[in-house]
Amino acid sequence: MLLIGDSLLHHVRKPITTPCESVETYIESIGGCTIDRLITLIKQEYFKSSFLNQKHLIIAIGTNNLAREKSQSTIVKLENLLNLIYRKYSYLKTIGICTVPERTKTSIFYRTYGDNGGKSIRKRIRKYNQKLKHLRKKQIKSKRFTIIKLNFDLSLHVSNDGLHPNAKGIEHISNVLQAYADTLKII
Repeated sequence: MLLIGDSLLHHVRKPITTPCESVETYIESIGGCTIDRLITLIKQEYFKSSFLNQKHLIIAIGTNNLAREKSQSTIVKLENLLNLIYRKYSYLKTIGICTVPERTKTSIFYRTYGDNGGKSIRKRIRKYNQKLKHLRKKQIKSKRFTIIKLNFDLSLHVSNDGLHPNAKGIEHISNVLQAYADTLKII
C-alpha cells in the first residue's frame, strides 16, 4: 500500500496490512504539496520505486490548493491527477482519495481573493468534498475510486495554528486509514 499526499500524512502511522502482503507500505508526505506539484512529481517518476509492486494507493491532497483557489479548479486538477495515475499505473487495484478535513484558517502564507480567513476556506472545503462525490459517480466502474472521509472535529482534531492536525487529529487520521486498509483484500 502506498500513501501519498501533503502534510496531513506527516506523522500518521502506517496502516498494518495482513502478513500475506509482501510489499512494504510507504507513506510519502510532502509538506505544502499541491495537486499541481503531485502531478509534476508523478510525471517525473519521483515515486517510481515506491509504486513498484503496489496494488493499493491512498491520496491525501487538496488542502493547499483550497487555500489558494476555488473548489471547481481544484477538483478539475484532481481529475487530471487521477487520469495520469490510471495511465501510468494501470495495475493499481484500488485508489482511495481522502476528503479534505475542515480547518479554521486559510493559510499562513496564501489567501484566495476575497477570503475572510476562516468561513471562506470552510465553504470551499465543503464544496470540494461535495464535488469529490460527484467526480466519483461520473468515473467508469473500472476507474472508480473510494472516498475516505476524514471528518475532523474542529474542536478536537486541529492544532492551534488552525491548519494542521494535532495529536488527536493525527491519531484520528491513522485510525481512519487503518479502517480503510482493513476493508481491502490485500493478498
